[in-house]
This record gives sequence, C-alpha cells and structure tokens, in this order.
Amino acid sequence: MKTVRIGISSCLLGDEVRFDGGHKRDAPLLEAFAPHVEWVRVCPEVEIGMGVPREPVRLVQSGGDLRMIAVHTGTDHTEAMRAFAARRVQALAAMDLRGYVLKSDSPSCGLHGVKVFDVNEGDAEPARRGTGLFAAALTSAFPDLPIAEERQLADPASRASFLDRVIAYDRASGRARVAPPESLTPSRPVSVLRVSGGTATQATDRTAAEEPLDIRLHGRSFAVIMRTPGQDRALAAGFLLSERIIRSSDDIAAIEHCRHPDHRTAHHVVDVFLRGEAAARVPQLLDARRQMIANSSCGVCGRATIDELRDDIAALPPGPTVDLSILARLPQQLRRQQSTFDETGGLHAAAVFTADGTLLAAAEDVGRHNAVDKVIGSSVIAEVDAGVTGSAGPNGQDGAAVLVVSGRVAFEIVQKAWLGRVPIIVAISAPTSLAVELAREARLTLLGFVRDRSLNIYTHADRVGGLRASV
Repeated sequence: MKTVRIGISSCLLGDEVRFDGGHKRDAPLLEAFAPHVEWVRVCPEVEIGMGVPREPVRLVQSGGDLRMIAVHTGTDHTEAMRAFAARRVQALAAMDLRGYVLKSDSPSCGLHGVKVFDVNEGDAEPARRGTGLFAAALTSAFPDLPIAEERQLADPASRASFLDRVIAYDRASGRARVAPPESLTPSRPVSVLRVSGGTATQATDRTAAEEPLDIRLHGRSFAVIMRTPGQDRALAAGFLLSERIIRSSDDIAAIEHCRHPDHRTAHHVVDVFLRGEAAARVPQLLDARRQMIANSSCGVCGRATIDELRDDIAALPPGPTVDLSILARLPQQLRRQQSTFDETGGLHAAAVFTADGTLLAAAEDVGRHNAVDKVIGSSVIAEVDAGVTGSAGPNGQDGAAVLVVSGRVAFEIVQKAWLGRVPIIVAISAPTSLAVELAREARLTLLGFVRDRSLNIYTHADRVGGLRASV
C-alpha cells in the first residue's frame, strides 16, 4: 500500500496541546498505521489562539444553538471556532486527505456523544448527544471521507476495517482524478509562429483560457462573466457579495454548478439559491436587472459610486496591525501560486492572507477583478459548505486581513475588498486616483508598488507595523 495522508487530532500523536498541557498519544493506533500514513495534525483550540495550558471548554445548548463556552469564565469561543473550522476545512481540501481520526469527547473534535450542557438546567447531568464544532464542519465538507474517533479504533479488527475504508476511498478518488475537458482547463494550446533574428519557426504555445460563466439566481440568468475556468462557485459568491446581492454566507442556501446531464455547457453555469430577505428580493432583482457582461479587462462598470457605498456600507474598524516585513514579502508568496501564469504569461492573480502572513486562498484569472472575487468568495463558500451561520461577513480581523493583487488597483478592487471586509490591499503596481479616494473613505489601508525593499502607503498607514520615521 502506498503512503496516504490522514488528518488527526494533534494530541493523539503525543503533542502536548491538551487544556492541561498533556497529550493523549495513542501508541497502538500510531504503530498500526505507521507504514502507510503521513499524518496531518490539527488542534483547533491551539490554532485559534487559546494556548496551552488553557481554560477548559464545553458545549452548551442555548436556545436552538450549540455554543462552545469556557467552563469558569463563560467566554464564548463559538464564532472563533466556526470561522477557524471553515478556513481549516478549506485548506485541508487541498491536501488530498484519505481519512481522519478525531479525539473522542472533545467539544471541538468529538464525532459522537459529546457532552452537551443545557444553559437552563444548571448542574444537571449533561446529555451525550453532541458533535464537536470542528468535527461538524469536517463531516459536512467531506461527507464520504472515512472519519473515526480513536475510541472506535481501539482493537486490531476495527483498525484494519478503517484502513480498508481508507484504501477504498483512495482508489475511488484515483479513478475520479481524470483530465477535465479542455473547456474547463485554465490554459489552452495554440499554434504560434516564433520569429527570432528574422527566422520563423512553427511552435506550440499555451494561452490563458477565457470562457463565459452564467451566474443564475433561482434558475434564471443574472449575469454573464468572462473568466478563466476554476473556482467558479467562489467567483459567483464573491461577485454577488461585491454587487451587494448578498451580505454574508447566511444569505446563501445553495450554490452549485448546473448538473443537467444533457446540458453540454453545464460546468459554465452556477446556480445560486438565496434565503431569507435576500431570497425575497430575487424577483425584483431579476425584473430590474440590466444585462451585465463583465469583459476580462474592466470589470462590471458603473455599478456604484463612492456616495452610494458611503451611505450604505460602514467604514472598516481599526486594525489589525501587520508588520512591514510581512507585507513586503506577500507579493512573492502570491507569485509562487501562479502556476498557470508560468505556462501562459497571461493571467492576473490575487490572494488573501491572515495578519501573520498565512495564505488562506489564491486564484488566477484573465480578469483581475475575477481573481479578487474568487479569493474573497472562497471564504463565503467555505462557510456555506461547513454550515456556518451567524457570520458578520465573509472575513474579519481573525480571518482575511490582507488582499494581494498582481497588478494595478482600480476602483472596483477597493470596492470588493471593502465589501469583503478585508482591511489591507497590497498591490505590485499602482492604484488609480479613484481607488485611493475610495480606500480613504472605507478606512482601508492601500499599498502600491510593493517590492522587496520599497513600497508606497497611500491611505491609513496605522495598520502597518514596524515603520521608522525619516530623520
């Protein structure tokens, strides 16, 4: 059997990450799987910054919601854990996991029978009916992935059975990894006549793909966007956010590619179903809409003025502060994500990072505005897929802090960052005058011409740490 990746609660590997500074190393499990497995360790509590040792937490039923509450101080860690779970699950999706082993009874990782305390029943015996918040996000995102708690793998027979499931899942995933049709690839081969020194040579080159994406609301076409295929659901979510059709992932009931078997362009159609007040507005939106075809160079033009945005959207709050040394190296981190640009030389790119420089999402597209919609929309999609509700917005100070773009910054890029609640923009090239004006209004930090040793700060320099005053 080849080596496969399996996610695991860090404490089961012997990492001292428990609330009391201890671990729960499961030696029989690790020894049984050692020849076959590359472990991918995760400790949700530590990764959201709770530290070791820390105050223990428990699941508490409050109304219709399950909350993660600190036992002694009553601190509510629910939203931080749900936001983390949405981001972490998205990152795990790119790692080709073939299984996952969770720590039983954990308020974050327990799969079955986690203690749930009722807020109205005081010290009454808790019911063992809960699922940890991270485990819930994991099973929602990967419904077919073999997932078990370590207590379910306590004997050789159960471990062998789990390993059989992992092998079957790996084989099925291998069969599924077939080459996509050319209409869905991000680059295309073309014939080219290369001329050098007056000599012409026939050759084959690759160009960036550009195909239409039909974004539908409740089955009816709302907008057609020219884009590079890939991350289409995120692109649709980011586009609807920037158009103020949705305000957060809470407004989305479902967002899927068309699956009609007779529709040969099904993968160029994304259908979005909204809920609540957003759903109630759909008939009016469709009746009043104008045809919006966003070409690959200019975005959707004339959508909103600075006055409209100022009246409708609150300016961003202060913070976070990101060190200058981190900001200066982000363009190079983005460049390492541009695999299709390496083939074609013809794509824009965008990425979002946390305040400590951790990459959350990256995208390439023929349109710089599409690349931004994809990365901002990726967090919306992660929350939708993980079933996160009650989100104040797709991003925030504990999530996407910096948007990095590979070219210039025009008005619509700042608009998308503002609506996505991403407080810092880093651009490799220049901003336009209108972009600077809008960034100032939004209280958004705008950096341009960011190179290894130099950059320009156009607005709200208070978010940039480590600056030295000139003498």
